[in-house]
Amino acid sequence: MNLQDCLNKLAEIKDQLDLLEEQIAEKVRDEESNEKARMSRERREIDRKLAQLELKNARERIRQYHVS
Repeated sequence: MNLQDCLNKLAEIKDQLDLLEEQIAEKVRDEESNEKARMSRERREIDRKLAQLELKNARERIRQYHVS
């Protein structure tokens, strides 16, 4: 292999590494996005359950007020 062949091969390897680096970065971004979406769903579910509990407590207080 002559010098030019080596340089061409190095350039090819560099291009492949650059592509791989971008693919890895994209995968990390996707995983972070999926994690954020999951956490957001869980937070909404917790908020919904908390609101249901508060509503239940408010109804109970109203019921007790009407009874007394």
